[in-house]
This record gives sequence, C-alpha cells and structure tokens, in this order.
Amino acid sequence: MDVSFLASELKKLDPDRYLLTLFAPSAMRPSLHALFLFHHELVRTRASVSNMQLGLIRLQWWRDEIAKIYDGSDVKAGGQTPVLSTLAPLMQSGTLPREWFEALLYAREFDLEDVAPASWEGVKHYADFTTTPLNQLALRITGENAKLEEIRHISTNYGLVETMRSVPLLLSQHRCFLPEDELRERRLSPQKVMDFNHKEEIVDILKSKYPLFELYRNPESWFLRHQQRITFIYLKWMRKHGFDVFLPVLQTQPPFLALRVALS
Repeated sequence: MDVSFLASELKKLDPDRYLLTLFAPSAMRPSLHALFLFHHELVRTRASVSNMQLGLIRLQWWRDEIAKIYDGSDVKAGGQTPVLSTLAPLMQSGTLPREWFEALLYAREFDLEDVAPASWEGVKHYADFTTTPLNQLALRITGENAKLEEIRHISTNYGLVETMRSVPLLLSQHRCFLPEDELRERRLSPQKVMDFNHKEEIVDILKSKYPLFELYRNPESWFLRHQQRITFIYLKWMRKHGFDVFLPVLQTQPPFLALRVALS
C-alpha cells in the first residue's frame, strides 16, 4: 500500500492532526495517519446516514472488522481497508489495546441519538469521551507515557475547541450540540436554534466559555504538548474574532500554525 495515500487523505480531511504527525519520527507517521483517518471515518458516520439504525450498522461493521484482527480470524489483517491493514500489526502485537477502539466506537453511537448535552459539563464529558481514547492510542504509537489526568485534560480541551468550531457544520446538518441550560437562559431550545440559527446567542454562549480553559503545565509528551499548543492557538484565534465561528476565517487554520507549534 502507498503510505502517501494515507498522508494526503489526512492532510485534506483533518489538517490539524496531520500537522501533529509531522513532529513524529517518519517511521511512526503511517500508523498515526491510519489512526486519525479511522477516527475521521467514525466522526463522519452521523452525517453519512439517514437514520440511527444505518449508523449503528456502519459502526458495527468497523467493530466486526476490528474484532477479526484481534481474534486472529482475518488472515489479511485488515483486509482491503488501508487504515486497518496499516494498524493491524500494532493491534495484533498488543501495542494498541482493543478497549480503546471500542470506546471510540461506543462514543460515536451517541452522535446518532441527536441529543443536545444538558450542560457544559455534558459537552466536556463528550469531548473527553471522544478524544481521550484516541490520544491514548496515539501515545502508544509514539511510545510515550503520560498520566491519565494529563491525557484527559489536554484531550478534553482539544475536543472542546473542535466541538465549538463545528457548530456551523452541525447546524447545517440540522444538529445542535449547545448546552440546553445555556439555551434556556436565552429562551431558546435546540429546535429553535436549528430552525432559526440565532447566531448572536450562539456566539455569546461560546464567548462565555473562554475563561474555563486552563493550560496543563509542562506536558512531558511532545504529542500532548503540541496538541495543547494547537488548542490555545485556536482559542486566541477565536477570541480575536469575537468567537463568531460563523465567520469563514474561523473555519481555516490560524496564520503560521505549523511554525507557531514548532517554535513552542
């Protein structure tokens, strides 16, 4: 398989995680590219199906393919799926725990329910649930160790920023992932937001969350250190533009992102 295919696909579909892989030794990059592309496939499940049942079937297909690799019943180790065939040696060697893949699959089942979180704590839990297992797998690939508290803190912040920036995309799909208690304070509901947008109120909600982000001091892992750097560069970028995530400029990478991460 041409590993350049994985790199080009990730660069197109998830440029921020692609940027992270550039700091890894070249031998590790194909596995990281495959892992993050697998994650992207799970993320896009909800947008790719017309109902919950079809989404569950799609996720179950991934679960079954992963089970074949761990159970040793797939002689081709990942079959014709590039992301799994690339990860298969690490999965079969025990480097990548099966339960973390299961956690990612289970987390994405929640997306199919189209339920808005009750509070900001619910949004944080979602960010933790969908990002921490992915980062744990990435750290296994890079061979780094980190405390769970450190991984969860940095992963959650990164996932929260991703969620904030995805608000316009989700609304275009008639999905709302804003805290219900914050909406009630503004006499809104998820349905009202999906029907009429209410950009001003949405921006006000996002702006109010900026003070809640805290740095994790001195991460030893280069992967977590650079990911945290990306998170706070995006936060400064959003703050500069008033957290109006509907502006096209906030749907692009901040200027000189790669250089700024490298210099950190």
